[in-house]
Amino acid sequence: MGIDILGRLTLFYYICNMKKWSTKHKECVKCNTKEIRHKAKGLCLKCYEKNRDIDLQKKRLHQIEYRKKHIEKVRKSQRDYKAKRKKEIHTLLGCECIKCGFKDSRALQIDHINGGGYTERKQYNKSPSKYYKNILKSIINKENKYQLLCANCNWIKRYENNEIKRK
Repeated sequence: MGIDILGRLTLFYYICNMKKWSTKHKECVKCNTKEIRHKAKGLCLKCYEKNRDIDLQKKRLHQIEYRKKHIEKVRKSQRDYKAKRKKEIHTLLGCECIKCGFKDSRALQIDHINGGGYTERKQYNKSPSKYYKNILKSIINKENKYQLLCANCNWIKRYENNEIKRK
């Protein structure tokens, strides 16, 4: 009985939340069923999901080709995005070193108050943009995990807290 109710709720959800079924087609273009219809391309939900997976693979291949062809454009875009996020983070953290008051943004570094920055950066090794986005979310949520230090103060703090890996 629980599955039947769940099935009816699913059907009700799709009927209520989808736009009009394509007026050209009374049934699915691929499998000719009149089951739960998707709002796009005249397909039922099952056929749409199959096509979506194929479309995602095509999009990924296209993205890889585009990145190879326009490598400089992609790199510039990534640099600009990173600089923009960094500037937002610096603004939210006060644009100066909290220990000595140094204000040149070229030498300011985002410091993890309780250490552990190395392991956190390792988690986002493949995607620095996600790393900065995570820091930004944390600052906005006022988790108080980050501070802004100049390079000198940051290294002094790392030395004093034994955060430097020695061989």
